[in-house]
Amino acid sequence: MTRIFVDDLNEGMVLASDLVTPQGRFILAAGATLQSNHLKILKSWGITEADIIDESCGEQTEQKIEIDADSYTLAEEFLLEKFTALDLEHELISELFRQVHQNLAQKLSEGYVLPVLPSLTLPEEETTRTSPAQMIRGEIQLASLPNVYTRIVETLNSPRASSSAIADIVSKDSSLSIRLLRLVNSAFYGFPSKIDSISRGITLLGTNELTTLALGISVVRLFQDIPNELINMETFWKHSIRCGLFAQVLASHKIGLSEEKLFVGGLLHDVGRLVMLRKIPEKYTRVILLSREEQLPLYRAEQKILHCDHAEIGRLLAKEWHLTSALTQMIGGHHSPAMDRFPQEACIVHVADLLAHACGDELLMTTHIPPLQIKAWEAIGLSPSILIPTIHQVDRLFRDIVRVFLDHSLDDD
Repeated sequence: MTRIFVDDLNEGMVLASDLVTPQGRFILAAGATLQSNHLKILKSWGITEADIIDESCGEQTEQKIEIDADSYTLAEEFLLEKFTALDLEHELISELFRQVHQNLAQKLSEGYVLPVLPSLTLPEEETTRTSPAQMIRGEIQLASLPNVYTRIVETLNSPRASSSAIADIVSKDSSLSIRLLRLVNSAFYGFPSKIDSISRGITLLGTNELTTLALGISVVRLFQDIPNELINMETFWKHSIRCGLFAQVLASHKIGLSEEKLFVGGLLHDVGRLVMLRKIPEKYTRVILLSREEQLPLYRAEQKILHCDHAEIGRLLAKEWHLTSALTQMIGGHHSPAMDRFPQEACIVHVADLLAHACGDELLMTTHIPPLQIKAWEAIGLSPSILIPTIHQVDRLFRDIVRVFLDHSLDDD
């Protein structure tokens, strides 16, 4: 028996065990032969892998790649520093370390070069203190979301709201409409036929879901003037997209959660850090240097130097933007969901952020992964056995979704 990822399944393969959705819904029985119509619908049911009888795999059987001992050692040394704040004895962290160790060692054996953090110069110490409220008001005008998103929300709140009215607003913003169409036609959804209009996308997804995705795209376009010497914005958004995808995939295993909302919650979880970088870059340089010196996750270094962290700033910004309470909790509680009595959405983004740091190549100013809140993991109610298929599914989606959000050729002049 071989476990094969959904994108690698072919017609004629025979199931070695029953195929069920993450929610336990029966799809196909063991012994069934996969047909073309089966392959088209598996993703829409949230299925990421299937057990296949070896004899029916042909050349699909996974090949093992030999990894040299030096690559294993180098990968372990790098990851042990990265996992400093995590308990390697915890069931989730232990499985996560094993998986990323194997993946990194394989990449190193194939010629991958470990990323290096850029050097920074210690700035002159500042005595003035900037409050969280000051960071989101005043000169940087952050309380205003892009006009197109505001019009969408106003239309939704109108008693005469209609899907055609929403489609008309979105279609007038060429960059937003192209990105939304790319997203609904991507592996993120896996629809069997192409969606060629915003109105059709709204029909399939619903106005609330499409509006939530429009929010995520609008915010990514909002921040364009962060100091390059402190952070690479492409790296920042790649981590954020990876976090959003992990949140979306984890949410697919739970009944009653909006996968679009979880994706956008993960995508925007660090938006407060962008406010800090834009408003107080010199002070934030000190935060980065303290994090590296004392091997602290960035949010703890923020608390030491700034007496607040980016999650708090993100929470205030989300309230200024009048985002839903669920999104506000996900953004503001992703490092401390206990403050919100462990709402499931905030707990999922908390775990998704950890997974994104561990599995991604992106280094965000420091190497250290934020610690896991055990109660947050318990509140989600999932098993560590989902980890490997979840990582595989995010890896498969990642490049496609990055193209949706970071293709600057689509931006309006």
